[in-house]
Amino acid sequence: MKAYMINKTDRAIQNLMNLYFTASEEKALTEAIGLGILNPNSAEVLNIIASTTFKQGTTTNCLKFYDRALKIQPNLAEAHNNMGFVSSSLNDFASACDSFKRAIILNPNYEEAFNNYGLALSIIGQQDNAVSCFKMSLYAYPDFFDALINLGIALTEIGREEEAIPCFQKLLKSRYQDDRIHHNFGIALYKVGKYKDAEKQFIFSKLNKSKYYLLRCQFLRGDQKLFHTTLDKLIQNNEVHPMLGSLCDRASQRFAIKRKNPFCENPIENFEKIDLTKKYNFEMEFVTPVSKILNNRKLSFKRQKLLKNGRQTDGNLFLKYRKTLSGIQSILEKEIEFYRQNSFRSQQYFIKKWPEEFKLLGWLITMENYGKLAPHIHDEGWLSGCLYINVPPKESPTSGNLVVCLDDDGYSLNPDKNTKRIIHVKTGDLCLFPASLLHYTIPFRSKEQRIVLAFDVVPS
Repeated sequence: MKAYMINKTDRAIQNLMNLYFTASEEKALTEAIGLGILNPNSAEVLNIIASTTFKQGTTTNCLKFYDRALKIQPNLAEAHNNMGFVSSSLNDFASACDSFKRAIILNPNYEEAFNNYGLALSIIGQQDNAVSCFKMSLYAYPDFFDALINLGIALTEIGREEEAIPCFQKLLKSRYQDDRIHHNFGIALYKVGKYKDAEKQFIFSKLNKSKYYLLRCQFLRGDQKLFHTTLDKLIQNNEVHPMLGSLCDRASQRFAIKRKNPFCENPIENFEKIDLTKKYNFEMEFVTPVSKILNNRKLSFKRQKLLKNGRQTDGNLFLKYRKTLSGIQSILEKEIEFYRQNSFRSQQYFIKKWPEEFKLLGWLITMENYGKLAPHIHDEGWLSGCLYINVPPKESPTSGNLVVCLDDDGYSLNPDKNTKRIIHVKTGDLCLFPASLLHYTIPFRSKEQRIVLAFDVVPS
């Protein structure tokens, strides 16, 4: 009788799992609660109730059910993995990583836990460790779609595109049909300069951002006719994106063909510099917390091909060091709101289409003697910013300054103050500008480090 009851409960749990994956959350939750009443000490049932509750958006309740499940059965790997997933959704990556590690210890072949652990590590900037996790996930289950695409994305992010490309090629040969495969394959090809091949992948992808990378590839290949055909179509569809705005400006300089900018007209005129030393105790409120981060031995850095004699931190510092940077984040959000509310730019499209919800994505750039940063924009941003934590004494008036421009200097037909501007920067300056605006750093000579907290307003 007892064995029969156990088998019956196991079958009920399996049926409930099938219902969870194939039916509505509400129906699955109703069935799970009913089974939970009959089996109040079943950790598996409580785990399913928690997961279904999470899918319905009630995070607090789901954590309570996971806690109950793990008190009954502490070695339930699935519950640890699920708790980690919920913690990640709450941006509590320390707790998430602890949960994923516990799940992996309990089940060393748990491909989903390895994949989820890799995602959490990737977000907090530990890309090399993330790559290892994705590889372990694939070792456990070689055809795991999520791990394979995440491995390709992570390898591309850290500049190992040639290793990433086979991941996407394998996915294209698989049974999976997913726009993310084409888009991220296109990104890897674009980064190694294979623009024509990248264009094919972006055309196959239905992701919205693929259109902007397609346009960029056409621009970089110098195909004016195709570029302007694609550009005009995007403008007619009322697309608003910083990459689109940047390419409009660059084309006006490189091809001498002017279009109304669908993101920001005259982006240089919408550049703003604020001296924070006149408004705040800069040493205490900015320098001290940033120094604390830079002195952390666990701080990780990423490969940055545009940067010479310098280093860039990996991941989003506002997530990884939430407590340390909470004061800086509050101040930046206030200054961003002042910028947005300025009536001078109220009719600009990037202001009129300001994202309803956004997050701050931040990283540190430290430069040594002769350091410089090549022209670029931040593809994922809406508004970009630079907070100068330390600017060494200048050996010349322009040494170490910021330059904003419509296109690379070598391509601009008529470089003047309307197409390029040198911004004198010093310690304590905050610069805000449309994310479509190209910018770079003039090399400098100094024994001191040049330290900048760069950030973007990123639509959620």
